[in-house]
Amino acid sequence: MIKLIATDIDGTLVNKKKELPPDFDEVVKALKDKGIQFAVASGRSISALEVQFAPYLDYISLICDNGALIVDRGKKLSSSVMPRDKVIRIIDICEENGMVPLLCTPGMTYLADSDNGYKNEVMLYYNRRRVMKDLRQYDDEVTKVAVYQKDGIENNGLKVLEREFGSELAVQLSGFYWVDIMNPGISKGRGIEVLQQRLGADYESTMAFGDYLNDIEMLQSAYYSYAMENAHPAVRQTANFSTGSCEDFAVTKVIREMVLE
Repeated sequence: MIKLIATDIDGTLVNKKKELPPDFDEVVKALKDKGIQFAVASGRSISALEVQFAPYLDYISLICDNGALIVDRGKKLSSSVMPRDKVIRIIDICEENGMVPLLCTPGMTYLADSDNGYKNEVMLYYNRRRVMKDLRQYDDEVTKVAVYQKDGIENNGLKVLEREFGSELAVQLSGFYWVDIMNPGISKGRGIEVLQQRLGADYESTMAFGDYLNDIEMLQSAYYSYAMENAHPAVRQTANFSTGSCEDFAVTKVIREMVLE
């Protein structure tokens, strides 16, 4: 019996226009009625998720900042704040290597005064923003540093970040332009484990959907793990099952077929 269903958002639950499935409201409420917990797991910060999922916050779970902040039905379960010296060092390395950092906190996203490509990307995923001339002057609890590189980061800056921080922090490729850096051990998979313990769920009673590399640990935590048709090759190799595209709103189709019907 399924007890927990978790899904990534961008490239998975929503289409390229960032639209939720047309039957999302019906499906989430039906899961609630059956006693099945629904969770969204994202690299986005909590302020953005609270806006997008405002009607459902009393009965869904939020795995924010790739697992650095976990909220279940309005109650914060855990938060992982990064040490200031490590955040400053990330900022330094980014500036030295043609990358631009973004500081994520529970209440605000701090962005550098950089080019329009970076700013346009930030506006897609973060709704509460503050521009700073020098990010080193931040005074807040940073749960994640997102790093942007305008020509794509997987074959460029990712190698630098892994070399500099891979042994002491969690470094995850989260998109074509983005790498997310969190405290060690932080991932969406950790978020799933926290919720499983709270719900009395396990690997066999968990379903998960994802499309990119920061979803791998989450998929590894669920027997009913689905890679989207548009998923990164490594994600397709990890998942036990596959499904259609985010453009076809395949997540709610699978939930209907496998759980609700």
